[in-house]
Amino acid sequence: MSLTDHGEKVRNALDLLETEDLELQSLFDELRANRGSSVEERATYGDIAKQIIRHLATREAALVDVSSVASGEPSLEDVSNRMESGMREHRPFIDRVEEMSRGVQGINLRVGQDFDGEMDDLMHVIGAEIVWELGVAVLDLRGALRANHLEDDLKTAEHLAVHAPTNLHPDGPRWWERAPIISRLITIYDRLRDFPREANRPR
Repeated sequence: MSLTDHGEKVRNALDLLETEDLELQSLFDELRANRGSSVEERATYGDIAKQIIRHLATREAALVDVSSVASGEPSLEDVSNRMESGMREHRPFIDRVEEMSRGVQGINLRVGQDFDGEMDDLMHVIGAEIVWELGVAVLDLRGALRANHLEDDLKTAEHLAVHAPTNLHPDGPRWWERAPIISRLITIYDRLRDFPREANRPR
């Protein structure tokens, strides 16, 4: 993942959350446009779906950090609570899609399972969260964290990008997601076991 956005450095968890939200919106649109039955369309669909799962994992790592830092600021209590509630709601959807895709060639994701239906459900839930985050939460967070000198409490985007396991607990964040060494090892394992993995398309 490139940690730049329109030429600007993606520095911290909040920057990363915004960047991942925008990327996921674009990928959701691409996936919806590539649902044909030809070999090429099935391969493209699978590639995009695999990318979505990776970007969801990175977004989740950013969400965990942002909501944790925001929870310490009274003016952001509602934002933090909504983020925590959102993670508990959407994680089962991510878990199902990740499990259905694990170790499966992208071109075969829709063979013998309702991957498309599960992905539709996931995009519906995550899409609504993204609209709120980009329209309300990110602006509120940026202003309040800056005003209260809490921006330095956010983890760096680089750190989060390499500590983002794709196999997330469906009931919500767990302690090991915030433990750098353990989360890094789990992330490496998750990415190795997703074989064959998606093609590395330039974006």
